[in-house]
Amino acid sequence: MASLLRSILSIFSGKLAGILISLAFTPILVRIVSRADYGLYASILAGFSIITLLSRGGLFDATRKIVAENNNDTAAVLSVILTALIISILYAALATALIFVIIQIGLIPSRYTPFVWILATTLLFTNIFATVRGVFYGFQQESISEILNVSRQLLYAILALILAYIGYDVVGVFTGYALSFILLGVLGIVVLFKFSLFSIGGTHEFHTYAPEIVRYGGFQLIGGLSATLLYKADIILVETFRGSTSTALYQSAIVPAEMIWFVPSVIQLAFLQRSASLWKDNNIEEINSNIRLGIKYGVLSLTLFGGGLFVLSEPFLAVYFGSEYTSAAFTLKLLIFGTFFLGISRTVVPVLQATGSVKESELVTVGGLLINVLLNVLLIPRYGILGAGIGTTISYIAIFLGNVVIWFQSPFDLVPFRWVSRLIFVQAVFFSVFATLVYVSNFSPLITLSVFPAVGFLIFFVVNLYAGYIPKSAIEDHLKTRIDYL
Repeated sequence: MASLLRSILSIFSGKLAGILISLAFTPILVRIVSRADYGLYASILAGFSIITLLSRGGLFDATRKIVAENNNDTAAVLSVILTALIISILYAALATALIFVIIQIGLIPSRYTPFVWILATTLLFTNIFATVRGVFYGFQQESISEILNVSRQLLYAILALILAYIGYDVVGVFTGYALSFILLGVLGIVVLFKFSLFSIGGTHEFHTYAPEIVRYGGFQLIGGLSATLLYKADIILVETFRGSTSTALYQSAIVPAEMIWFVPSVIQLAFLQRSASLWKDNNIEEINSNIRLGIKYGVLSLTLFGGGLFVLSEPFLAVYFGSEYTSAAFTLKLLIFGTFFLGISRTVVPVLQATGSVKESELVTVGGLLINVLLNVLLIPRYGILGAGIGTTISYIAIFLGNVVIWFQSPFDLVPFRWVSRLIFVQAVFFSVFATLVYVSNFSPLITLSVFPAVGFLIFFVVNLYAGYIPKSAIEDHLKTRIDYL
C-alpha cells in the first residue's frame, strides 16, 4: 500500500504541475491570438491527437504492463524495452508515410496543410517519448516519467507563447509543440539509457515479446482511440457544423471540464501496472481494497473540483477566458455532470483491463463513442455547443454504466450500496451549502473567484472530516511532524 501511495503521489504531482502549466498557458494564449485562431488551434490539435494516438499503437500501456509483469527478470525487461522502442520507430515511420500520401492526394484541406507538416515531424519523437514513459511506469519509477512529461509541457508552453507573441500565431504554437517533443524525446532516451545500464544488463532476442506488445497495445489502441475521439470528435464536429468561433466557445467549456478528473486519471495511471502485478500473484483482496480506495478519492476529488467549478462556472469563464466566453457556462455545467461519471469509471477501468477484461472494457468505450458521434451529428447543427454538451454527457454516463456491468461480472467485489450512498450524501451536503452561499452573493466575477474557492475548500474539508472521509489521524500525524520539525 505504501508503494501504491508513493506512485499515486508521484503521478498526482506531475498531473497537478501539468494542470498549473495549462492554467497559466491558456488565458495568455487566448489573449494573444484571436478567438477564431484559438478555435482553429483547438480543432487542429484535436485532429492531430487522434493521429498521434494511432501512431503510438497503445505502446505506453503495453510497455508499462509487460515491464511490470517481468520486473524480476532483468533479461526479459531489457527485451521488452528494446522491442517496444523498435516497434515505436516502425509505427512512426508508417504513420509519417501515410500522412505524406494523404497530403499529396489532397485529402487534407489546404488551410490545415502547413500545420500538419509541422506536427508530422513529431511522430517519431512522440512515440519514443511515450515508450520511455511507459518503461519508467513499469519500473514503478513514475516520478522520473512525470518529471520528463512536466518538462515537456513547460517547454511547449514557453516556446508556443513566445512564438505566438512575436507574430507566428498558430504556426508558432504548433512549432513550439513539435520542438518540445523532439527535445524531450531525445532527453528521454538518454535518461532511460543511463537508468537501464544501472538497473539491468545483458541482451536478449528482440522479437520475444513483440507479439504480446503488439496484441495488448492493439486492444488498448481501440479503447484509447475511442476515448480520444470521445473527447475530440465533438470539437471537430462543432468546427464542421458551426465554425471556428463556436469551436473556441466549446473548447473553453471542455478544457476546464477535463481538468477536474485529474485525480481519477492519476489513479488510472497508477492502477494498471499495480493491478497486473497483483493479479499475477492472485491477490484479489488487495485489488478489491485498491478499487474502494480509488473510488473514494475519485468521488472526493470530483466533488471538490467538479462541484466547485459547477457553481463558479460563469465567473471562471469570465476571468479565465474573458467575458466573451461566458455564454459557454451552461455547456460547461453539462460537461461537468457527465465528467463525474466518466471520472469514476477511470478508477475501475484499469483494474478490469489489467485482469482479463480489456476487450469488454474497450468495447464499452467504442459504444460510448458511437453514441457520442450520433448525438453530436443530430444535435450540434440545431443546438450548437449546447447540443455537443448534451451528446457528450450522455455518452459519458453510458460508458459508466457499461463498465459497472463488466465489474459486476468480474471476480472483484462491488462496493456496498450503503457505503456509496453515504459517500454521495456527504458530498451532496457540501455541494448544497456551497452553492447556496455563492448564489445568494452578488460579487463581481473576479472577487467571487478570489474568495469562494477557499470558502468551498473549507466547507468541503469540515464536512468530510466530520464524516470521516478525511482521516483525523493523518492530520494529527502531519501536525506532529511539523511541530517536531519546528
